Amino acid sequence: MSSLGVIATSAIFMVVALVSISSLTGIILLNYNLLKDSINLISAESALAGGRLKVNSTTILPDNRSLEALIINDGAEKIRVRDFEKIDVIIVYEDDGGVEAEWLPYDPSESLEAGWKPLNITYNGSGELLNPASPDFSSGIWDPGEVLAIRAWTRSEIREPVRLIVVSPRGVGSC
Repeated sequence: MSSLGVIATSAIFMVVALVSISSLTGIILLNYNLLKDSINLISAESALAGGRLKVNSTTILPDNRSLEALIINDGAEKIRVRDFEKIDVIIVYEDDGGVEAEWLPYDPSESLEAGWKPLNITYNGSGELLNPASPDFSSGIWDPGEVLAIRAWTRSEIREPVRLIVVSPRGVGSC
């Protein structure tokens, strides 16, 4: 082959190599950007899905063994009323011997010595419109943005300061 043929073949090889390398680089960058966008989207979705429960207020009742609390579902998680028995409610308060932390079981009939029960669910201070809970709390959904009123009672006298910790069946909690 002549030297001109070798130069032409080398030039064509170099052009093909440069086009291949630039295409490969473009594909890698495109996939990197798609991967980065997907990770950002998944992170945003998971942040919305987790949400949180927020205890808006607690009021110790006159018997000093029970309290009422308002808890807002401040997230994207819907909680079925039939799953309320899977919600953990922990009350931390002062008693005669110091600080007490007590896990309270779900007890809508108030038959146990300590427990908690739902009172109502509201949205913006009035009845809920979306997936309303039945009066006996056998059906319905506690939707995001809605407020659950509960009554909790303990074996001992409750003294201030009081902190209520509520954790949903999926592990979303108040802190």
